[in-house]
Amino acid sequence: MNHRTGKEQTMNVDPLQVLAKLSAVYNIPACRVTPPFAGLENFDYGLRKALDPEFDWQEFGYTLLKHTPEQTLLIAEGTFELKFALFRVPDEKDTVFMIGPWTDGPRSEDSRRWAQKNLGKAGDEAVQEYYNGVHTLSGDDFATAIYAVVSVMLGQEELRTQEVKEFLPFMFQPDIRYFTEPTFERDIPVAMIEQRYQIENEMLEAVTQGDENAAILSIHQFGRFSLGDRFIGTLYREKSQFIIMNTLLRKAIEQNAVHPFYVDKISSSYARRIETLDTVEDVQATLQQMLRDYCAYARRYSLKGYSPTVQKVINHINLNLSEPHTLKSLAALCHISPSYLSSLFKQETGSTLIDYINTQRVKRAAQQLTTTDRSISEVAEEMGILDVNYFAKIFKRTFGMTPTRYRRENRKK
Repeated sequence: MNHRTGKEQTMNVDPLQVLAKLSAVYNIPACRVTPPFAGLENFDYGLRKALDPEFDWQEFGYTLLKHTPEQTLLIAEGTFELKFALFRVPDEKDTVFMIGPWTDGPRSEDSRRWAQKNLGKAGDEAVQEYYNGVHTLSGDDFATAIYAVVSVMLGQEELRTQEVKEFLPFMFQPDIRYFTEPTFERDIPVAMIEQRYQIENEMLEAVTQGDENAAILSIHQFGRFSLGDRFIGTLYREKSQFIIMNTLLRKAIEQNAVHPFYVDKISSSYARRIETLDTVEDVQATLQQMLRDYCAYARRYSLKGYSPTVQKVINHINLNLSEPHTLKSLAALCHISPSYLSSLFKQETGSTLIDYINTQRVKRAAQQLTTTDRSISEVAEEMGILDVNYFAKIFKRTFGMTPTRYRRENRKK
């Protein structure tokens, strides 16, 4: 029996899976095109399906096969300035692998004029709504990455690349009679609405998890949708979107067991802040900062992994840090025995109650030391620690340095 080593198994990677994952990172579809072409009508998020319900998908599929040459990576563009990458899959008869659509910038005026002439004003606006939801890529990094993977499959020496501005299968001449039907204006945005809600949910999930990078990526993708209103790009519209987003983010971290005190604190802060913003650019920049702050709150204050009892104790401690806390008083708060609370808290947090209280106090004190001119003894007393030497001892245990040194090295200008 022939046993392959772990290294050999690791190297056995399907390039098509690599391309599919690469495309998914950019939120761009990728699919095989092969007879009988099941699902091909969704390759462009359903744009042609909405434009022409009688569109011949079988003919379109065979045209794609016919016009995609062997050993060639095509970067093609069609009627609506949407880009696709295509190549024939080796060792698979009548199979093309297609990636797209994506765009490299705003729609041109020529495209808008063509659509207005052939589709009418309503048709052009519906296509623009669609276009806003397609991922925009600047530069050639994505195409270069595709080339690198395809060259492994087809061989770099044999592989040809070709950019086609008007690639026949993607050229489209719709039947304008359809645009008089009332369903037209509804059909085109449907796929885009579905995509917008998907991206919105991905963004909220990222915030819930405190994943700042994923949240920022999602908000960039979300910003591509015009949402069909006539105030797009105006300060009024951007502020309205800000208010909606603040509400969504508030509900997201609330679901992650963040105490209402903290939820209200950040939500109210941004609700007040929105009133002071004077430009669209200010709103957009502040929106990204709001995402980061909500993610930070989710990371810092989420208690989702704890039992209701431990959640109650932690919230009570953090909201009343300067108050005296004892194991007995906290147990009475939860109507359980001190020994049970001590065991439960250590089991779930990995820390004793006393250590947790002291750690939270010195962390709060550290903020005071770097943002105020209060003396160390005043800060310690405010945190409920009257013995300044004891405060210095637990502070050094937490931060690895004395309060004085910490203030000197971290003082905010």
